[in-house]
Amino acid sequence: MDCYSNVLTKDNPFVPPKGTRCPVNDIPPELLSLIFEVGAQSIEDGDDDEEEEDEAMAVYWNLESGAKGGVDEDIETTNLKRIRAARNDDMDEDDSSELSMDSDATFEPVPPFEVLISHVCHHWRMVALNTPSLWTEINVSPLDSPPFERVQILLERSKSLPIDIRIDCEPPDDEEEDSSGSEDSELGQAPRSMTFSDLDNLMSLLIPHISRWGSIEVAVACYKHMFVFLSAVSDPSIAGAPQLEALQLYHHEDAESLTAFAQPDLVQHFKLFGGVAPRLKSVALWGVHVDWCQEWLSCGSNLLDLELAYHTDDVRPSWKQFTAILCGAPKLETLSLCSSGPLGGPHDWYPEGSSGGYGDDYAGVIELRSLTHLVLAFHLPLYVSGLLRRLAFPALKSLTLDLDDGDFTDLAVQLAGPVVTAVSVISKDGEKKRSLLTGLDTLKISGFPCSDRSVELMYAELGNLKALNLTMTYLSPVFLQLLYHPCSVPGQRDVCHVCLPSLTTLSTTDVPGHQMRELVQKRKEAGVPLKAVYMEENDEITDHDLQWLKDNVEEFDFFEASDDEFESLADIEEEHEGSESEWEEVDD
Repeated sequence: MDCYSNVLTKDNPFVPPKGTRCPVNDIPPELLSLIFEVGAQSIEDGDDDEEEEDEAMAVYWNLESGAKGGVDEDIETTNLKRIRAARNDDMDEDDSSELSMDSDATFEPVPPFEVLISHVCHHWRMVALNTPSLWTEINVSPLDSPPFERVQILLERSKSLPIDIRIDCEPPDDEEEDSSGSEDSELGQAPRSMTFSDLDNLMSLLIPHISRWGSIEVAVACYKHMFVFLSAVSDPSIAGAPQLEALQLYHHEDAESLTAFAQPDLVQHFKLFGGVAPRLKSVALWGVHVDWCQEWLSCGSNLLDLELAYHTDDVRPSWKQFTAILCGAPKLETLSLCSSGPLGGPHDWYPEGSSGGYGDDYAGVIELRSLTHLVLAFHLPLYVSGLLRRLAFPALKSLTLDLDDGDFTDLAVQLAGPVVTAVSVISKDGEKKRSLLTGLDTLKISGFPCSDRSVELMYAELGNLKALNLTMTYLSPVFLQLLYHPCSVPGQRDVCHVCLPSLTTLSTTDVPGHQMRELVQKRKEAGVPLKAVYMEENDEITDHDLQWLKDNVEEFDFFEASDDEFESLADIEEEHEGSESEWEEVDD
């Protein structure tokens, strides 16, 4: 019997091995290293709470004694325990019981996978420390402090591999709470944000490794921080950033003026990386201006994604500079222009005496053959209309519109009509596309004031649309009503149908559950059912309607609206308080 039992349990993964030696220690270090890499990647793919993790890591490393490379294991382990203990002290027994019963509960962040596995045992630690790919992500939060031991250690452990850097100079959102008895205070740390001197010290550590930068993201609330960064990467001694693929610079400070940069002494347009970054694929510049003529912008042969946002008029690229950027990026797939774009308006985009032809300083139409995603936000109607007459998008599949300043009825009619450009553009098959909307499979509308009739015209052109995202807080009810109430077919009397017959996925904000249920039911009865429905997590819905929706669509879920994307309803109401008569006058 014992012999038979031994046969059954041999190599059984559910039965612990006998003896004192762990079989894991017999795994070759090369294989164990690969396992660590796969584990770190899987954790990264499922991680959506980078900010909390960054703060946890900042607390952890600020507790360090300052040792480098061969950090003492006992000290590191003690620090991990202190962080967990401090977080647990903030949670009473009732909170703990609620978390244990709630499957959707969010637990406190812990140091990353690579740090945890390096504290399992001496063998694992040696393998982890000698696996450079585990240490290539350098995230610096406002709570990090000089001399930035963690950054120095990561630079050393990552050896010669490309590194991904994220620098957050913005004060934590809960800074005020921290100042009055926070977990940071309990750990002996006063709430702080990164100083200009801190950032300068940090850059002195990173710049010598600029040839290894694979991506760099910098977020600031004060432009002086960004100025320090821009100055550092524009030093004449820098020959270039040969491995850089992503450059994301974000300045999140509300501008007092749309026409003039708030700090004239910091208005300099820098030439970054000596103008050399040949592998750049993604560029995002939020409220950050640079030399628009430098090579990595005007000759971005590998550029796939370009996002320009929140630039005052005096720092925007000229029309010639803007079109040079587009013409120099033949692979460009995504273009996002949010309160930014070429300087001036349509009347400024034709040089005096030009005929509008291709030889007139890019005065003609720029055809973006590879562009599939276009985002236009916070522009005036004439500005958007002018852009669409000077840019052609034969491959466009996704369009996002967040436009709220003015009446966009004429633009809606333009979008629904045949494509009209300054110079006629013929598609590859020799036929003109019926409209810009015809080829779309994804449309997101967060703001678009226009007449109800113009909405019908737009929807009539969206016969191929598969996914629609509507922020109803800022839209006319007709945008939603037309999805489940029959509408007339242009040019055909007495013919009605439900709009958007190919639509399978609908995402909404500020739509109550009972209305969503009615919409799903009526489209199902009309023979054009939805397969997936996503509602903003704060929208009202009863348990009964929630269960009904889950039973009647293939996929249902909630999502969280982005703080950057949507202004709170309270702010909107406050902004327009006392202006009822003005709106009534317009409606009349």
